[in-house]
Amino acid sequence: MAHRLEPLFRPKSVAFIGGSNLNPALKYHRDLGFEGPTWVVNPKYETLQGYPCVPSIEDLPEVPDLAFVAIRREAAIEAIAALRKMGCRAAVCNAAGFAETGTEGGDLQARLVAAAGDMAVLGPNSVGLVNFVDPMAAMMDQFGVHSVPKGVAIVSQGGGLLCDAVFSDRGLAITHMVGGGNQAVTGLEACADYLLDDPRVTAVGLSFEGLRDIAGLRRAAVKALKLGKPIVAIKFGRTEAGSRAAASHTASMTGAGAAWEALFDRLGIISTASESEFFETLKLIDSGQIPKGRRALVASVSGVLGVMLADHLSAGGFDLPQPTGERAARLRDLLPSIATPCNPQDVTMAAWNDTERQTAIYSALLEEGYDLALMVQNYPRDGMWDVSEYAAQVEALGAACRGRDVAALQIAPMVDCFPADARDHTQSLGLAAMQGLDECIRALGHAVWWRERRETLLAAGPERLAEVPVAAPEPGARHDEAAAKAMLSAAGVAVPASRVTQPERAAEAAAEIGFPVALKALDARLLHKTEAGAVRIGLASAGAVREAVEAMRAEMARHVPDIRLNAVLVEAMAPDIVAEVMASVTHDPSVGPVMMIAGGGIEAELWNDSTLLAAPFERAEIARALDRLKVAERLKGWRGRPAGDREAALDALEALAAFALAEGAEEIEVNPILVGRKGALAVDAVLKLAERKERVA
Repeated sequence: MAHRLEPLFRPKSVAFIGGSNLNPALKYHRDLGFEGPTWVVNPKYETLQGYPCVPSIEDLPEVPDLAFVAIRREAAIEAIAALRKMGCRAAVCNAAGFAETGTEGGDLQARLVAAAGDMAVLGPNSVGLVNFVDPMAAMMDQFGVHSVPKGVAIVSQGGGLLCDAVFSDRGLAITHMVGGGNQAVTGLEACADYLLDDPRVTAVGLSFEGLRDIAGLRRAAVKALKLGKPIVAIKFGRTEAGSRAAASHTASMTGAGAAWEALFDRLGIISTASESEFFETLKLIDSGQIPKGRRALVASVSGVLGVMLADHLSAGGFDLPQPTGERAARLRDLLPSIATPCNPQDVTMAAWNDTERQTAIYSALLEEGYDLALMVQNYPRDGMWDVSEYAAQVEALGAACRGRDVAALQIAPMVDCFPADARDHTQSLGLAAMQGLDECIRALGHAVWWRERRETLLAAGPERLAEVPVAAPEPGARHDEAAAKAMLSAAGVAVPASRVTQPERAAEAAAEIGFPVALKALDARLLHKTEAGAVRIGLASAGAVREAVEAMRAEMARHVPDIRLNAVLVEAMAPDIVAEVMASVTHDPSVGPVMMIAGGGIEAELWNDSTLLAAPFERAEIARALDRLKVAERLKGWRGRPAGDREAALDALEALAAFALAEGAEEIEVNPILVGRKGALAVDAVLKLAERKERVA
C-alpha cells in the first residue's frame, strides 16, 4: 500500500481551488512542468493560466490526488470536507485565520481537522510544497524552475525560511520544500519521516517554532539514524520553548530552549542556531564530505587565511598535526624555498597556479593520515581578476585527495566571495564548496558530532528512542520529604537512616540513630527548607537537637508563618562527602520527560553547573551527561583531593530516572545527592506523583 503522504508529494493529478489569487501558484505549477491532469475550481472563469476551470468541486472530471485550497477560511473547511467525501487523499490549505489568530480561529481549526478526517493536509496557513525531483508545485510562492537528481529536503513551519533557502547564493541542492503552516492535520515530523525514505534525499532540514507530535519526531529520528541521513534542525522561539513554571530549583536552572537541545542530542538530531549555519550544514552533508575524525589539514596560498582558519578549527575542537619525519623532509624539496613544511601549509605565491607542484605538496602532506583537508581562498568579483587562476589550488587538492579516505572542502571565509561557477567547479572535483568561516567550522563540528553520535546510538539500539511515553502525567499531590524518600528508597535510591517524629521527641530519635544528625521540618509545602530556616545539620548532641527545634520554630514563624512545626525528620549525617549532585525529572510540555543533573546543594542555581538529558534515561547517557559538568572533576579527585564514588552516584541517578518514568512523575527533584568516597545518599527530595489507591507513602 502506498504511503499515506504519497499523494501529497507525488500526486498524479492536482486541483487548485480559488480565484485570480491562484495565478502565481498556477504559473509556477505549469512552469515547473507537472505532467498530470490539473484543474481549477472557480465558477467565474473558463480558464486560469491555461488550465480549465469547473464551477464546483463536484464538477471535477475525476477525483484529484491533491488539492490546493486558497479561499477564505470558512469556505476552505467546506471545500476540504467536500474533497474528502469525493475521495481526494491530500490537500494544502493555504487559507489563513485559524489557530494562529486566537480562540475563534482555534475553533475553526478544530472544524477543519474534523473535515479532513484521514486526509493528509498541510496547513492551514501553509504556503504549500514543491517537489524538484518529480516536478510538481502546489505553492503560492516562486522558488525557481529547475530539477535536481538528489539533494536535501527542507521542511519548514513557515515560508520565510524556504524563501531564504532559494534566495541565498549557496549552491544548495534541494529536492523538496514543504511549508507546514499550523500543522493541524499533517505535522512536519510526518513529512520528514516520509522524505527520509526517498533515496534521492540525502538529509532533511527541519525548521520550526513548535511541533505537535514528539512521538512522530522520535520515530523519524530513529529512521534517520538507521538510514544514515541526518536531520538538521533550526528551532525558533527558544525564549518560550523548554521552560515551565515550577516551584523547584529545576525551573530556574533549565535555560530557554534547553529541553529542545536535550531532545536533539538524545535523538542524534543536529541543532543549528542560524539560517547560514543551517544551510551550510545541509550542504556539507549533501556533499558526502563528512570527516571520520578531527585531524585537519589546512592548505592555502595566503598565510593569513591559513592561520585564521587554523585558529577557528582549533577553537572548534579540531587538531592540526604537523608533518613529521620523512614527509617533512620531502616537503622541503617540493615547497618553494620561501615556504616551510607546516600545518596550515602556505605554499606561497611562488607556487600559485601551479597545479602539478601543489598536487605533489598536498599528496605528501596527506600521508600523515588526516581526516579532512581544507583549501581556503576567497574569489574576486567579476572583472577584477582572471578567476581561472584560482582553479589550480582546488584542482590540486582534489587530485591529492582522490582515492584517499579524507573529507575534502574548499572554504571561502567571506560568504559573498565564492561565485556560482567556482562553486560548481569545486563540487565537480568532489569537494564541498563552503561559504563563511564561522558557518563552515560549525558545519564541520556538526558533521563529526553526528557521525560519532550515530555510531553510539546505533550500538545502543535506536528503537528505544521511539518507545518513550510522551503524554503528560496526570496531576498529582506533592509528598513530604519523608514519604518521597521512602518511595525512592524502595526504588533503589540510597537514603540516610532517619526517623519521623514530633518536635518534642526529636532528641530521643537522634539518640536512636546516632549523632551527628540533621533536623528538618516536615511539610509537603516546604520546597526550600534552607530559606525558611527549616533545616539544621551537624547536630552532635541531644541538647543541640533541642536547641535546634526551638530555633527552627522561631525562624519558621518569621519566614513561613502559615506552616507550623508539627513534625520533623531526624536523619543521620552522611560521612566523607566529596561532592553534591542535584537531579530532577520533569515532564516538559514541549518535548516530554527530561532529566536535569547539576552540581547540587543550596548554591546550585548560583554556579549554574547543569545539563539536561531527554528520555530514555539509560546509564551510559546519564554518565555522559554527568561528565559534562564541572562537578565531575570533583568526583575524579580535584587537585589531589579524594575521589568520589562515581558509580554509586550513577546508581542513584539511574534508579531515580527509572522510578520517575515508571511512576509517571509530574515532578521529582533530589537536591542534593551527597557523593562520598564510598556510596551516595539522596538527602532531600521533592516529589509530585499522581495519586493511586494502592500506593502507600
